[in-house]
Formats: sequence, structure tokens, C-alpha cells
Amino acid sequence: MVETLHSDILEIIIQQLAEDIGDDKRINKEGLSACSLTCRAFLHLCRAHLFSEIVFARFGAGIGDNSHALLQNPSLAAHCQSLVLHLDPRLETGDMAEVLLQLKRLRSFTLCGHPLHGWNTFGPRMQGIPRNDGLPANLLSSCRNLEYLYLDSFGTIFTSASCLADLGPPPRLLFLSVRSLDPTVTSLLDIKRSETVPIIDISHLRRLNVKQCDTNKDCKILEKIILVVRKLECLDFGVSPPATFRNLARMLDFKSLTTLRSMQLRCSVEDEMQDLFSGLIEELEEMIRQNNTCLETLVLHLTIGFRAKSRFNDREWKRLDDVLGNPSAFPSLHSLYLKIDVRRDINGARRKDQQGKFFGMKTRQLTQLSSRQSRKFNFKFAVRIR
Repeated sequence: MVETLHSDILEIIIQQLAEDIGDDKRINKEGLSACSLTCRAFLHLCRAHLFSEIVFARFGAGIGDNSHALLQNPSLAAHCQSLVLHLDPRLETGDMAEVLLQLKRLRSFTLCGHPLHGWNTFGPRMQGIPRNDGLPANLLSSCRNLEYLYLDSFGTIFTSASCLADLGPPPRLLFLSVRSLDPTVTSLLDIKRSETVPIIDISHLRRLNVKQCDTNKDCKILEKIILVVRKLECLDFGVSPPATFRNLARMLDFKSLTTLRSMQLRCSVEDEMQDLFSGLIEELEEMIRQNNTCLETLVLHLTIGFRAKSRFNDREWKRLDDVLGNPSAFPSLHSLYLKIDVRRDINGARRKDQQGKFFGMKTRQLTQLSSRQSRKFNFKFAVRIR
């Protein structure tokens, strides 16, 4: 009787079964597993859901029986659309090489791991994939549908031209998130399939997330990436000393990068002498002079060390208020969120006292922003004592 039903109807039935637990972020694995055993017609449809998201990790939540089944039957990787892989020498890898080479439908790939646990820690069983100390580049080459790439801290990517021969169009990324702009990222962006074709295409990125730029060299690499991207909509990155936001206005050439609408910027101050906003205010002023003011949403996240806890009286807050509190400066800006994390000193200063000082600063020095609150402009201010 099942064979007489139209394939579209079968897909709807399995889709409803997969969502039966009422949580969009999880699937009904028990129900799908049982259904897959009833008949051959249901087997392939159930597998498409059961193996759509795979997590390989030694410890942590989300590790299911599907990852073990995948190692026993690597052909099931053809159903995988989202893969999270933790580099850990204690991880049971089985026939991981064959699994990774089957990821033709992969749309989202997350690679995590301690820097000491490079790709080589998987041992001789991974010899089916060309590698050095990091991610094998031809893994990404085979993922034609890859759109979301998350790279955590690990070793250096290495490959040779012979590994990349006879490949089709490169994956076109829409979202790239990296912990830092270390050699792993730069080597990935520098690898070519041929003289002109990159290993991955980042020119159509919509979102770029760089958790931390630690040096001015990192900022130059970020600028190099943005020069390639012409349709960026959201930029999220942070700096820590000695890196600053210097040249941010030049980096974000709004005359050619007209799609950028949202930015989330993070910085930290550790002492009384350091620039409170790491040069950001000067860059915002430069954007205004260049009429580069198409931003709609801006999030500023400032971490203040316990040696700089008196900076709530700093004149830089007033400068920030003058720049962003003026409606004509950034006319398209409709949402501003200022988040402040204050680290308590070793003597454990009273949380309420410190929090009160920074909240009081909102009414004393951020007067224009506070008074600008309306249906067309939303200003949020949050202080957290850690």
C-alpha cells in the first residue's frame, strides 16, 4: 500500500514525524528509526532526516547514535547537511576519511578543537585524505553546497595543486565565522584550484564573524577579506590590544560596499591609559565626513578590566554620545545596543556600587542618546559586573 502513495505525500508524512516532538531544533530520532524499519520506501526518507545533522565529539551534548552508525556505513554521509567535528585524539574516528569524502550535500561545517589536537592526531586511519597539520582543503572542495563555515582554533591548512584537480565550481559561502585570523584562515583563503579559481568563493558572503583580532596584522587580513566581499550585510568582529579599530572607515568603503547594514564591534580596556573604545570614535567621525552612514543596526560591546574600573567618568563617553546621538550623523541608524562588561577586582568590589556608577553615567554623559529614544530609534544600555 505504501508503494501506491505519491512520493510527495510520503515526504510530508516523514517530515511531520520528524517534527513530532514539537521542537524545531531537534528531530524525533526514535520515531524515525522505528519508521525506517517498516519498509524500504520509508528507509531513504527517514535517513535523510536522521543523518542531516551529525556531531563528532569526544565529550559534550548532542552526540547521538547517528555518528557511530555513520562510521560503520560511510555512504550515509551523503544525507548530511550539517557537520560539527571536534579535533580530539581521543575521538573514535573509524572510517572517518571515507565519511568526509561523501559529504556532497553539506551546507554547514563547524570545525573545533584545541591547537595541540591537529588533523594529524587522528592517526593513520586518516591517510585517505591529503593533510598536514590542519584541515584538508579538498574536503571543502567536494562540498559544492557549502554555505556556512565555522572555523575554531586548530592547525595550519595545507594542500597541493594535485589534490584539487578536476573539480567543479567552488563552494559559495554566505556565512564565515572564525575565532581569529591565524594562518589557518589565511592559508584557506590563499589556496587556489587553479591560477584564478579559489578553493572557496567568499565574494558573496552575507555575514562575517571574526571573534578576535589580536594584532594590527590581523586587522589588515580582515581588510583584505572585505575587499573581496561586495555584498556583505553584517560584520561582527572584536579587537584586543595592541589591535585597534584604526582604518575601519577606510576598510568599510560604503561607496562600493552598499549592502552593509549591521555591525557588532567588541573591544576591551585594561588600564587607565588605554583608549576606551580602541579608536572607534575617530573612525565613526571619519565615516560621517565621508557620508558613509548607511548603517541601520550597531552593537558595541565593551569589556572593562578591574584596573580601568574608574573609566565611567571618561570623556570618551560624551564623545560617543555626540557622534551617535546626533540624528543627522547616521540617519539610517534605528537600533543601538551598548553592552558593558565590568570585571570585579581581586578584593571583590560591591557589585551594586559598580553597576550603579555605570548606569548613572547613562543619564550624565549619554544624554543625547537617552533623549533620542523613540519608535524610530531604539537605544539599549546594559551593564554586567562579572
